[in-house]
Amino acid sequence: MAGIIATQTQQPWEIDMLRLAQDWLREAGEFALAQRQSLNTEYKEDHSPVTNVDKGVESMLVKHISQSYPDHQILSEEGSNQNNNGDILWAIDPIDGTRGYISGLPAWGISAGILKQGKAYAGCFFMPAIGEMYWGIDNKGFFNEQPILPSKNANPDNPMAFIAVPSNAHTHYEISFRRLRSLGSTSAHLAYVARGVAMAAVTRPLYIWDIAATLPLFRAAEVGLVYLSGKHFNPQELLDGSRSKEPLLAAPLEIIELVRKMIKPK
Repeated sequence: MAGIIATQTQQPWEIDMLRLAQDWLREAGEFALAQRQSLNTEYKEDHSPVTNVDKGVESMLVKHISQSYPDHQILSEEGSNQNNNGDILWAIDPIDGTRGYISGLPAWGISAGILKQGKAYAGCFFMPAIGEMYWGIDNKGFFNEQPILPSKNANPDNPMAFIAVPSNAHTHYEISFRRLRSLGSTSAHLAYVARGVAMAAVTRPLYIWDIAATLPLFRAAEVGLVYLSGKHFNPQELLDGSRSKEPLLAAPLEIIELVRKMIKPK
């Protein structure tokens, strides 16, 4: 973890915590890759799939966190939660992009966001199939060991620019932008916006574990996050495990309003 130095607001134990989180995500990624040929798949009430590997990864991460930090809270997609009065909350998505994972595609990952006193503070998102680790703490962000910096030329007219969207975006929105891509993972879409690969990303209504890991990257990249109505996003609204009431848009601050006007709900 090059480039991270503890400050008055960033204590050495918090740096160690982020190092451990990366180690745990890599371990879980190896497990997920090894188990991809031995899947048992069920479907939730919303018809989204969950596999034995989702549950196995979640169990691994919850065990590591609870053993290393028994006073920390845990909120995880599949329900393996740890409730107490600690100031630190881990928001875990054991596999973001489960459909892609089941299908043998590479755009899926394991996500762990860390909130401190209800505010997004640190996080890691690891894509095991392609070896990409996105991580950040406070206002610093990294792609593997490369710093994530604000985009110097966020330009919707760039021929390479695209908006990352959910796979069912065509049924929910009218988007007046030439290039859309759906890769199957919300966290990957958001990480690509922070990295400057995607111009913007539209999400479905989501949970805190869908987004907590990438929020520090947004601060580093000067990326904004708003509801499609224009309302500012506050992660504290989702700390009870509820889903956001509307979709979100992530884009560089200087163009976020321009992009928002290109997207109309049907």
